[in-house]
Amino acid sequence: MNNSLYSHVFTQDQIDARIEELAAELLADYSDKSPLFVALMRGANPFASKLMFALARQNPDFHPELDYMMVSTYGQKQTAKEPVVVTDLAPTTTVSGRNIVVIDDVIDLGITSDFVKSLLLERGANSVKLAVLASKAVSSRILQADYVGFEAGDKWLVGMGLDDAKSGNEHYRWLDEIWEIKR
Repeated sequence: MNNSLYSHVFTQDQIDARIEELAAELLADYSDKSPLFVALMRGANPFASKLMFALARQNPDFHPELDYMMVSTYGQKQTAKEPVVVTDLAPTTTVSGRNIVVIDDVIDLGITSDFVKSLLLERGANSVKLAVLASKAVSSRILQADYVGFEAGDKWLVGMGLDDAKSGNEHYRWLDEIWEIKR
């Protein structure tokens, strides 16, 4: 990784420790009934996986149900557009009458999260909460996350699910640390 283009923000140890804390918060809030977790692909995959392991490690009797949605908001550019569902939840996944925790890698404007929350509520969810690994400082955000791993300021980040689309398709998404793009 070229350190003239990227600077280190959060280490793997910091990320793992914070995910353990988030798992404890979720277990405290949902101790009586396991919610449906919905990871927004592709970015949420590393965070969601680590979070599911942390939940199961902390409480082996808590059996998290995880499903996935792919919602396109950015595409190949760093400019938000109208969200569209590319891949929906599995047909066997029940949304109606459930508490849902949507998992995403980062929240900036909140366009994708707001779209998914509204969609799941329209489908009959009792409640929809949002858990994100990183929250960017954006004054015009339309939705706040309920569970936040890290406050990330106004940085464009890569790693732990966040990719550098300008550098190339899927570049740096699978780093187990978080870096800032300097450019």
